[in-house]
Amino acid sequence: MQLKEAIIILCTGLAFVFTGCNSDAVGEGGPKVLYRAVDKRDTASFKVYFTQKEFHGQFEINYAGVYKDSGDVNGIIKGDTLMGTFHYQSYGIEKWYRIPIALLKKDDRLIMGIGSMEIYMNMTFFTKSTPIDYQHPKFVLKKCLSGN
Repeated sequence: MQLKEAIIILCTGLAFVFTGCNSDAVGEGGPKVLYRAVDKRDTASFKVYFTQKEFHGQFEINYAGVYKDSGDVNGIIKGDTLMGTFHYQSYGIEKWYRIPIALLKKDDRLIMGIGSMEIYMNMTFFTKSTPIDYQHPKFVLKKCLSGN
């Protein structure tokens, strides 16, 4: 390995160590924030960039280490509510899926709401007749602090 390659690898590693879990690392569209959650044997991680009215990032749900759903999330921010879409692939399957996602921002947490969905013109939406439930969420994502 040449000295130049070793220096690049060292710098990349140090950058990861210093920004791996920091919420103040700057990325596309503003500061990157990392959220994580655990529900029994399932885990979720959400790396998100916030602007004043929008958000986008990467979301991954790991189901007890057996399989995972991972992909991109984007949407709009209305007050303390983030409404958007999760465009993901399930582990080992080539097909892409797109479903709605609703998150309630409360302190340093994002509460992942659940709700009834319907399909219209091959697009999935939350039904307007049933409110999104934030009282019984699948995940409560907590902001990852440095060193955790």
